[in-house]
Amino acid sequence: MKRCAVDTNVLIYAHLSSFTQHGRARQYLQDFLADPTSVLVVVPIILHELVHVITDARRFEHPVKMEEAIAIARLYLNRTNIECVDIGARAIGLTFELMEQYRLGRNRVADSLLVATLLQHGVDELITCNEVHFAVFDEITTIDLTRVAS
Repeated sequence: MKRCAVDTNVLIYAHLSSFTQHGRARQYLQDFLADPTSVLVVVPIILHELVHVITDARRFEHPVKMEEAIAIARLYLNRTNIECVDIGARAIGLTFELMEQYRLGRNRVADSLLVATLLQHGVDELITCNEVHFAVFDEITTIDLTRVAS
């Protein structure tokens, strides 16, 4: 069974057609979820950030309405091939260790927390459209959709 996590930007691009990455992100997720041997792992902070970003009128001329954003986030819950993993106290401790190990600052707390949570749950692969945010972490491998052939 292949377990792979997803970064917020992939979900945003997959659901908002105004982005150039929309088609690639949407197709990749559809193909991934169609594979019965694959499990997409999501972390609560990813779903939180998805709802937060796509409803932000400062970022988008036509933001998604809150009800629709919640419905989109719910698509990633209660499916047999999507696993939502908890953060937990152990991940917080590992977050701080990673930040110290890699000498990361305040702007890297969320990325460190995501990586720590994934590692706590035995997930070492992350689908993203911004691999530079995770390049510092030796413990995780990224699948950067900006580099995946269409």
